[in-house]
Amino acid sequence: MMKARRILLITSACLALLAPALGTAAESDADAYEQAVAQYHQGRWADAYGRFIALANGGDADAARTALFMYRYGPQLYNAHWDAMPVEVQRWERLAASSQGRGTPVFQPVAAR
Repeated sequence: MMKARRILLITSACLALLAPALGTAAESDADAYEQAVAQYHQGRWADAYGRFIALANGGDADAARTALFMYRYGPQLYNAHWDAMPVEVQRWERLAASSQGRGTPVFQPVAAR
């Protein structure tokens, strides 16, 4: 019984520490995705990865695609090895293969002078 309480206490403490990084419950998925993208653009890749995996685990297909990319190419592109459970990776792969997601921005070519 004491061991179960210790595990519960440790788990609760970890979740409490992660909550600020994952955003508030009131934050919409679109805002959360934009925050993850902003962190990525600012070079805060570990924070961005954490945000993308949280969204991917919530069912966001675009976040799953990005999380998979960062997970797979972390060592080569970011000099980082990020963890993910095999079950998570499988779920992200299913989401990434789906046709769900945001629309792709229209490419606007810039004329060379």
